[in-house]
Amino acid sequence: MHRCWWRQDFGKVNVRGCPLLDLSTIIKTIFSSSHCKTTRIYSKQITDRSISTMNTSRVRDQDLAGKVAVVTGASRGIGRAVALNLASRGCSILGTCSSTENIAMINSLNQEIDTIFEGTARKQKITILGISANILSPTCAKTITNTLVEHFSSRVDIFINNAADGRDAALGELTVEGIQESLISNIQTPVLIVEEFVKRKMFQPEGRIIYISSIRSRQPWSHQLMYSAGKSAGESLCRTWSQAFGGKEEEFSFMAGTTANSVTVGLTQTDSIMKCPPDALEDFKKEFFPLQSSPRFGQPEDVADVVGMLCSRDARWITGQVISASGGGVKIG
Repeated sequence: MHRCWWRQDFGKVNVRGCPLLDLSTIIKTIFSSSHCKTTRIYSKQITDRSISTMNTSRVRDQDLAGKVAVVTGASRGIGRAVALNLASRGCSILGTCSSTENIAMINSLNQEIDTIFEGTARKQKITILGISANILSPTCAKTITNTLVEHFSSRVDIFINNAADGRDAALGELTVEGIQESLISNIQTPVLIVEEFVKRKMFQPEGRIIYISSIRSRQPWSHQLMYSAGKSAGESLCRTWSQAFGGKEEEFSFMAGTTANSVTVGLTQTDSIMKCPPDALEDFKKEFFPLQSSPRFGQPEDVADVVGMLCSRDARWITGQVISASGGGVKIG
């Protein structure tokens, strides 16, 4: 019963910074009309599993000022939420999408950031740029690096590999083309992007590499064999990158202190999920909700806040890890 509000101590209550008070006094205060109203509202929010998370578009500490992040798949969903999180902390963004039609969705982040900073003494001194760089294209990595040279002074501090190929393909129906495209999208292209950043020495010291993985890497489904395999491979890539780029190997000393982690994402309310037929959505709920500590759809912002935390300097001692952002659906450790 509201244990986060106090700590019981043999009939007394230790309120931080206050002397011990009678328990009866505290109880009367908590259950006054104003507190009861708050409690009822909070309880309703917990009960309503369809409720969205709090709007996280806000001015944050400018701990990423002067940094540059590359976010693939930044036009919508998790990628866009991550880009907004980083930009609101002073980070410039190069966001990619699969087609020119979606570039405007990335560039519109400029207006959203302007709105966030309105009425504050802080000024927006960042660049947000969207480009078309399809992860199936063999030129994807070079398109990104060439844009960094032209618009971002040839530097990258943060790389978020979010874009992926999550197509369904039932066992017995796999094709050579489908297998190859899945491998290219989920493994080959992320590797080539990091390779270009390393070869051109674009990565800065204490950089961040974050691979967006999936709950499917641990809870497989026969209709997503290649997707599950690709995400598992992505987690392995991060373990190797973390070993190489942390500062032990002299040839990568220019980016010493760089961390590499993957974030395994659970059932999240993205466009691709919500476009599924109603019966498929119900099946997902039945599969995942019982496993989750918080039985609801995750929001892109839920994941973005976890990714954003890993991008901070406070997370400098976390590397080579898989972090679960699944409401408890995947418990690692």
